[in-house]
Amino acid sequence: MSTKQLTDEAMALPLAEKVSLAQALWQSIDSGLPDSDEQTALREAIRRDQELSSGAAKGLSHEEAMQAARRAI
Repeated sequence: MSTKQLTDEAMALPLAEKVSLAQALWQSIDSGLPDSDEQTALREAIRRDQELSSGAAKGLSHEEAMQAARRAI
């Protein structure tokens, strides 16, 4: 089954099932990431927040982020 077919079928699910599927997918992604030190992650989050707040970095809207994700697939 292609990714498009799978996506089309997932999008046709009732909302509760979509949420359940999304949670299962996210957990599988999260568990596949290497463990990181909580302090390192916190420092990185603070650094990124400062970049956005100062204007040194520009954030993306939800739509821009989703378009970029679709292009990457």
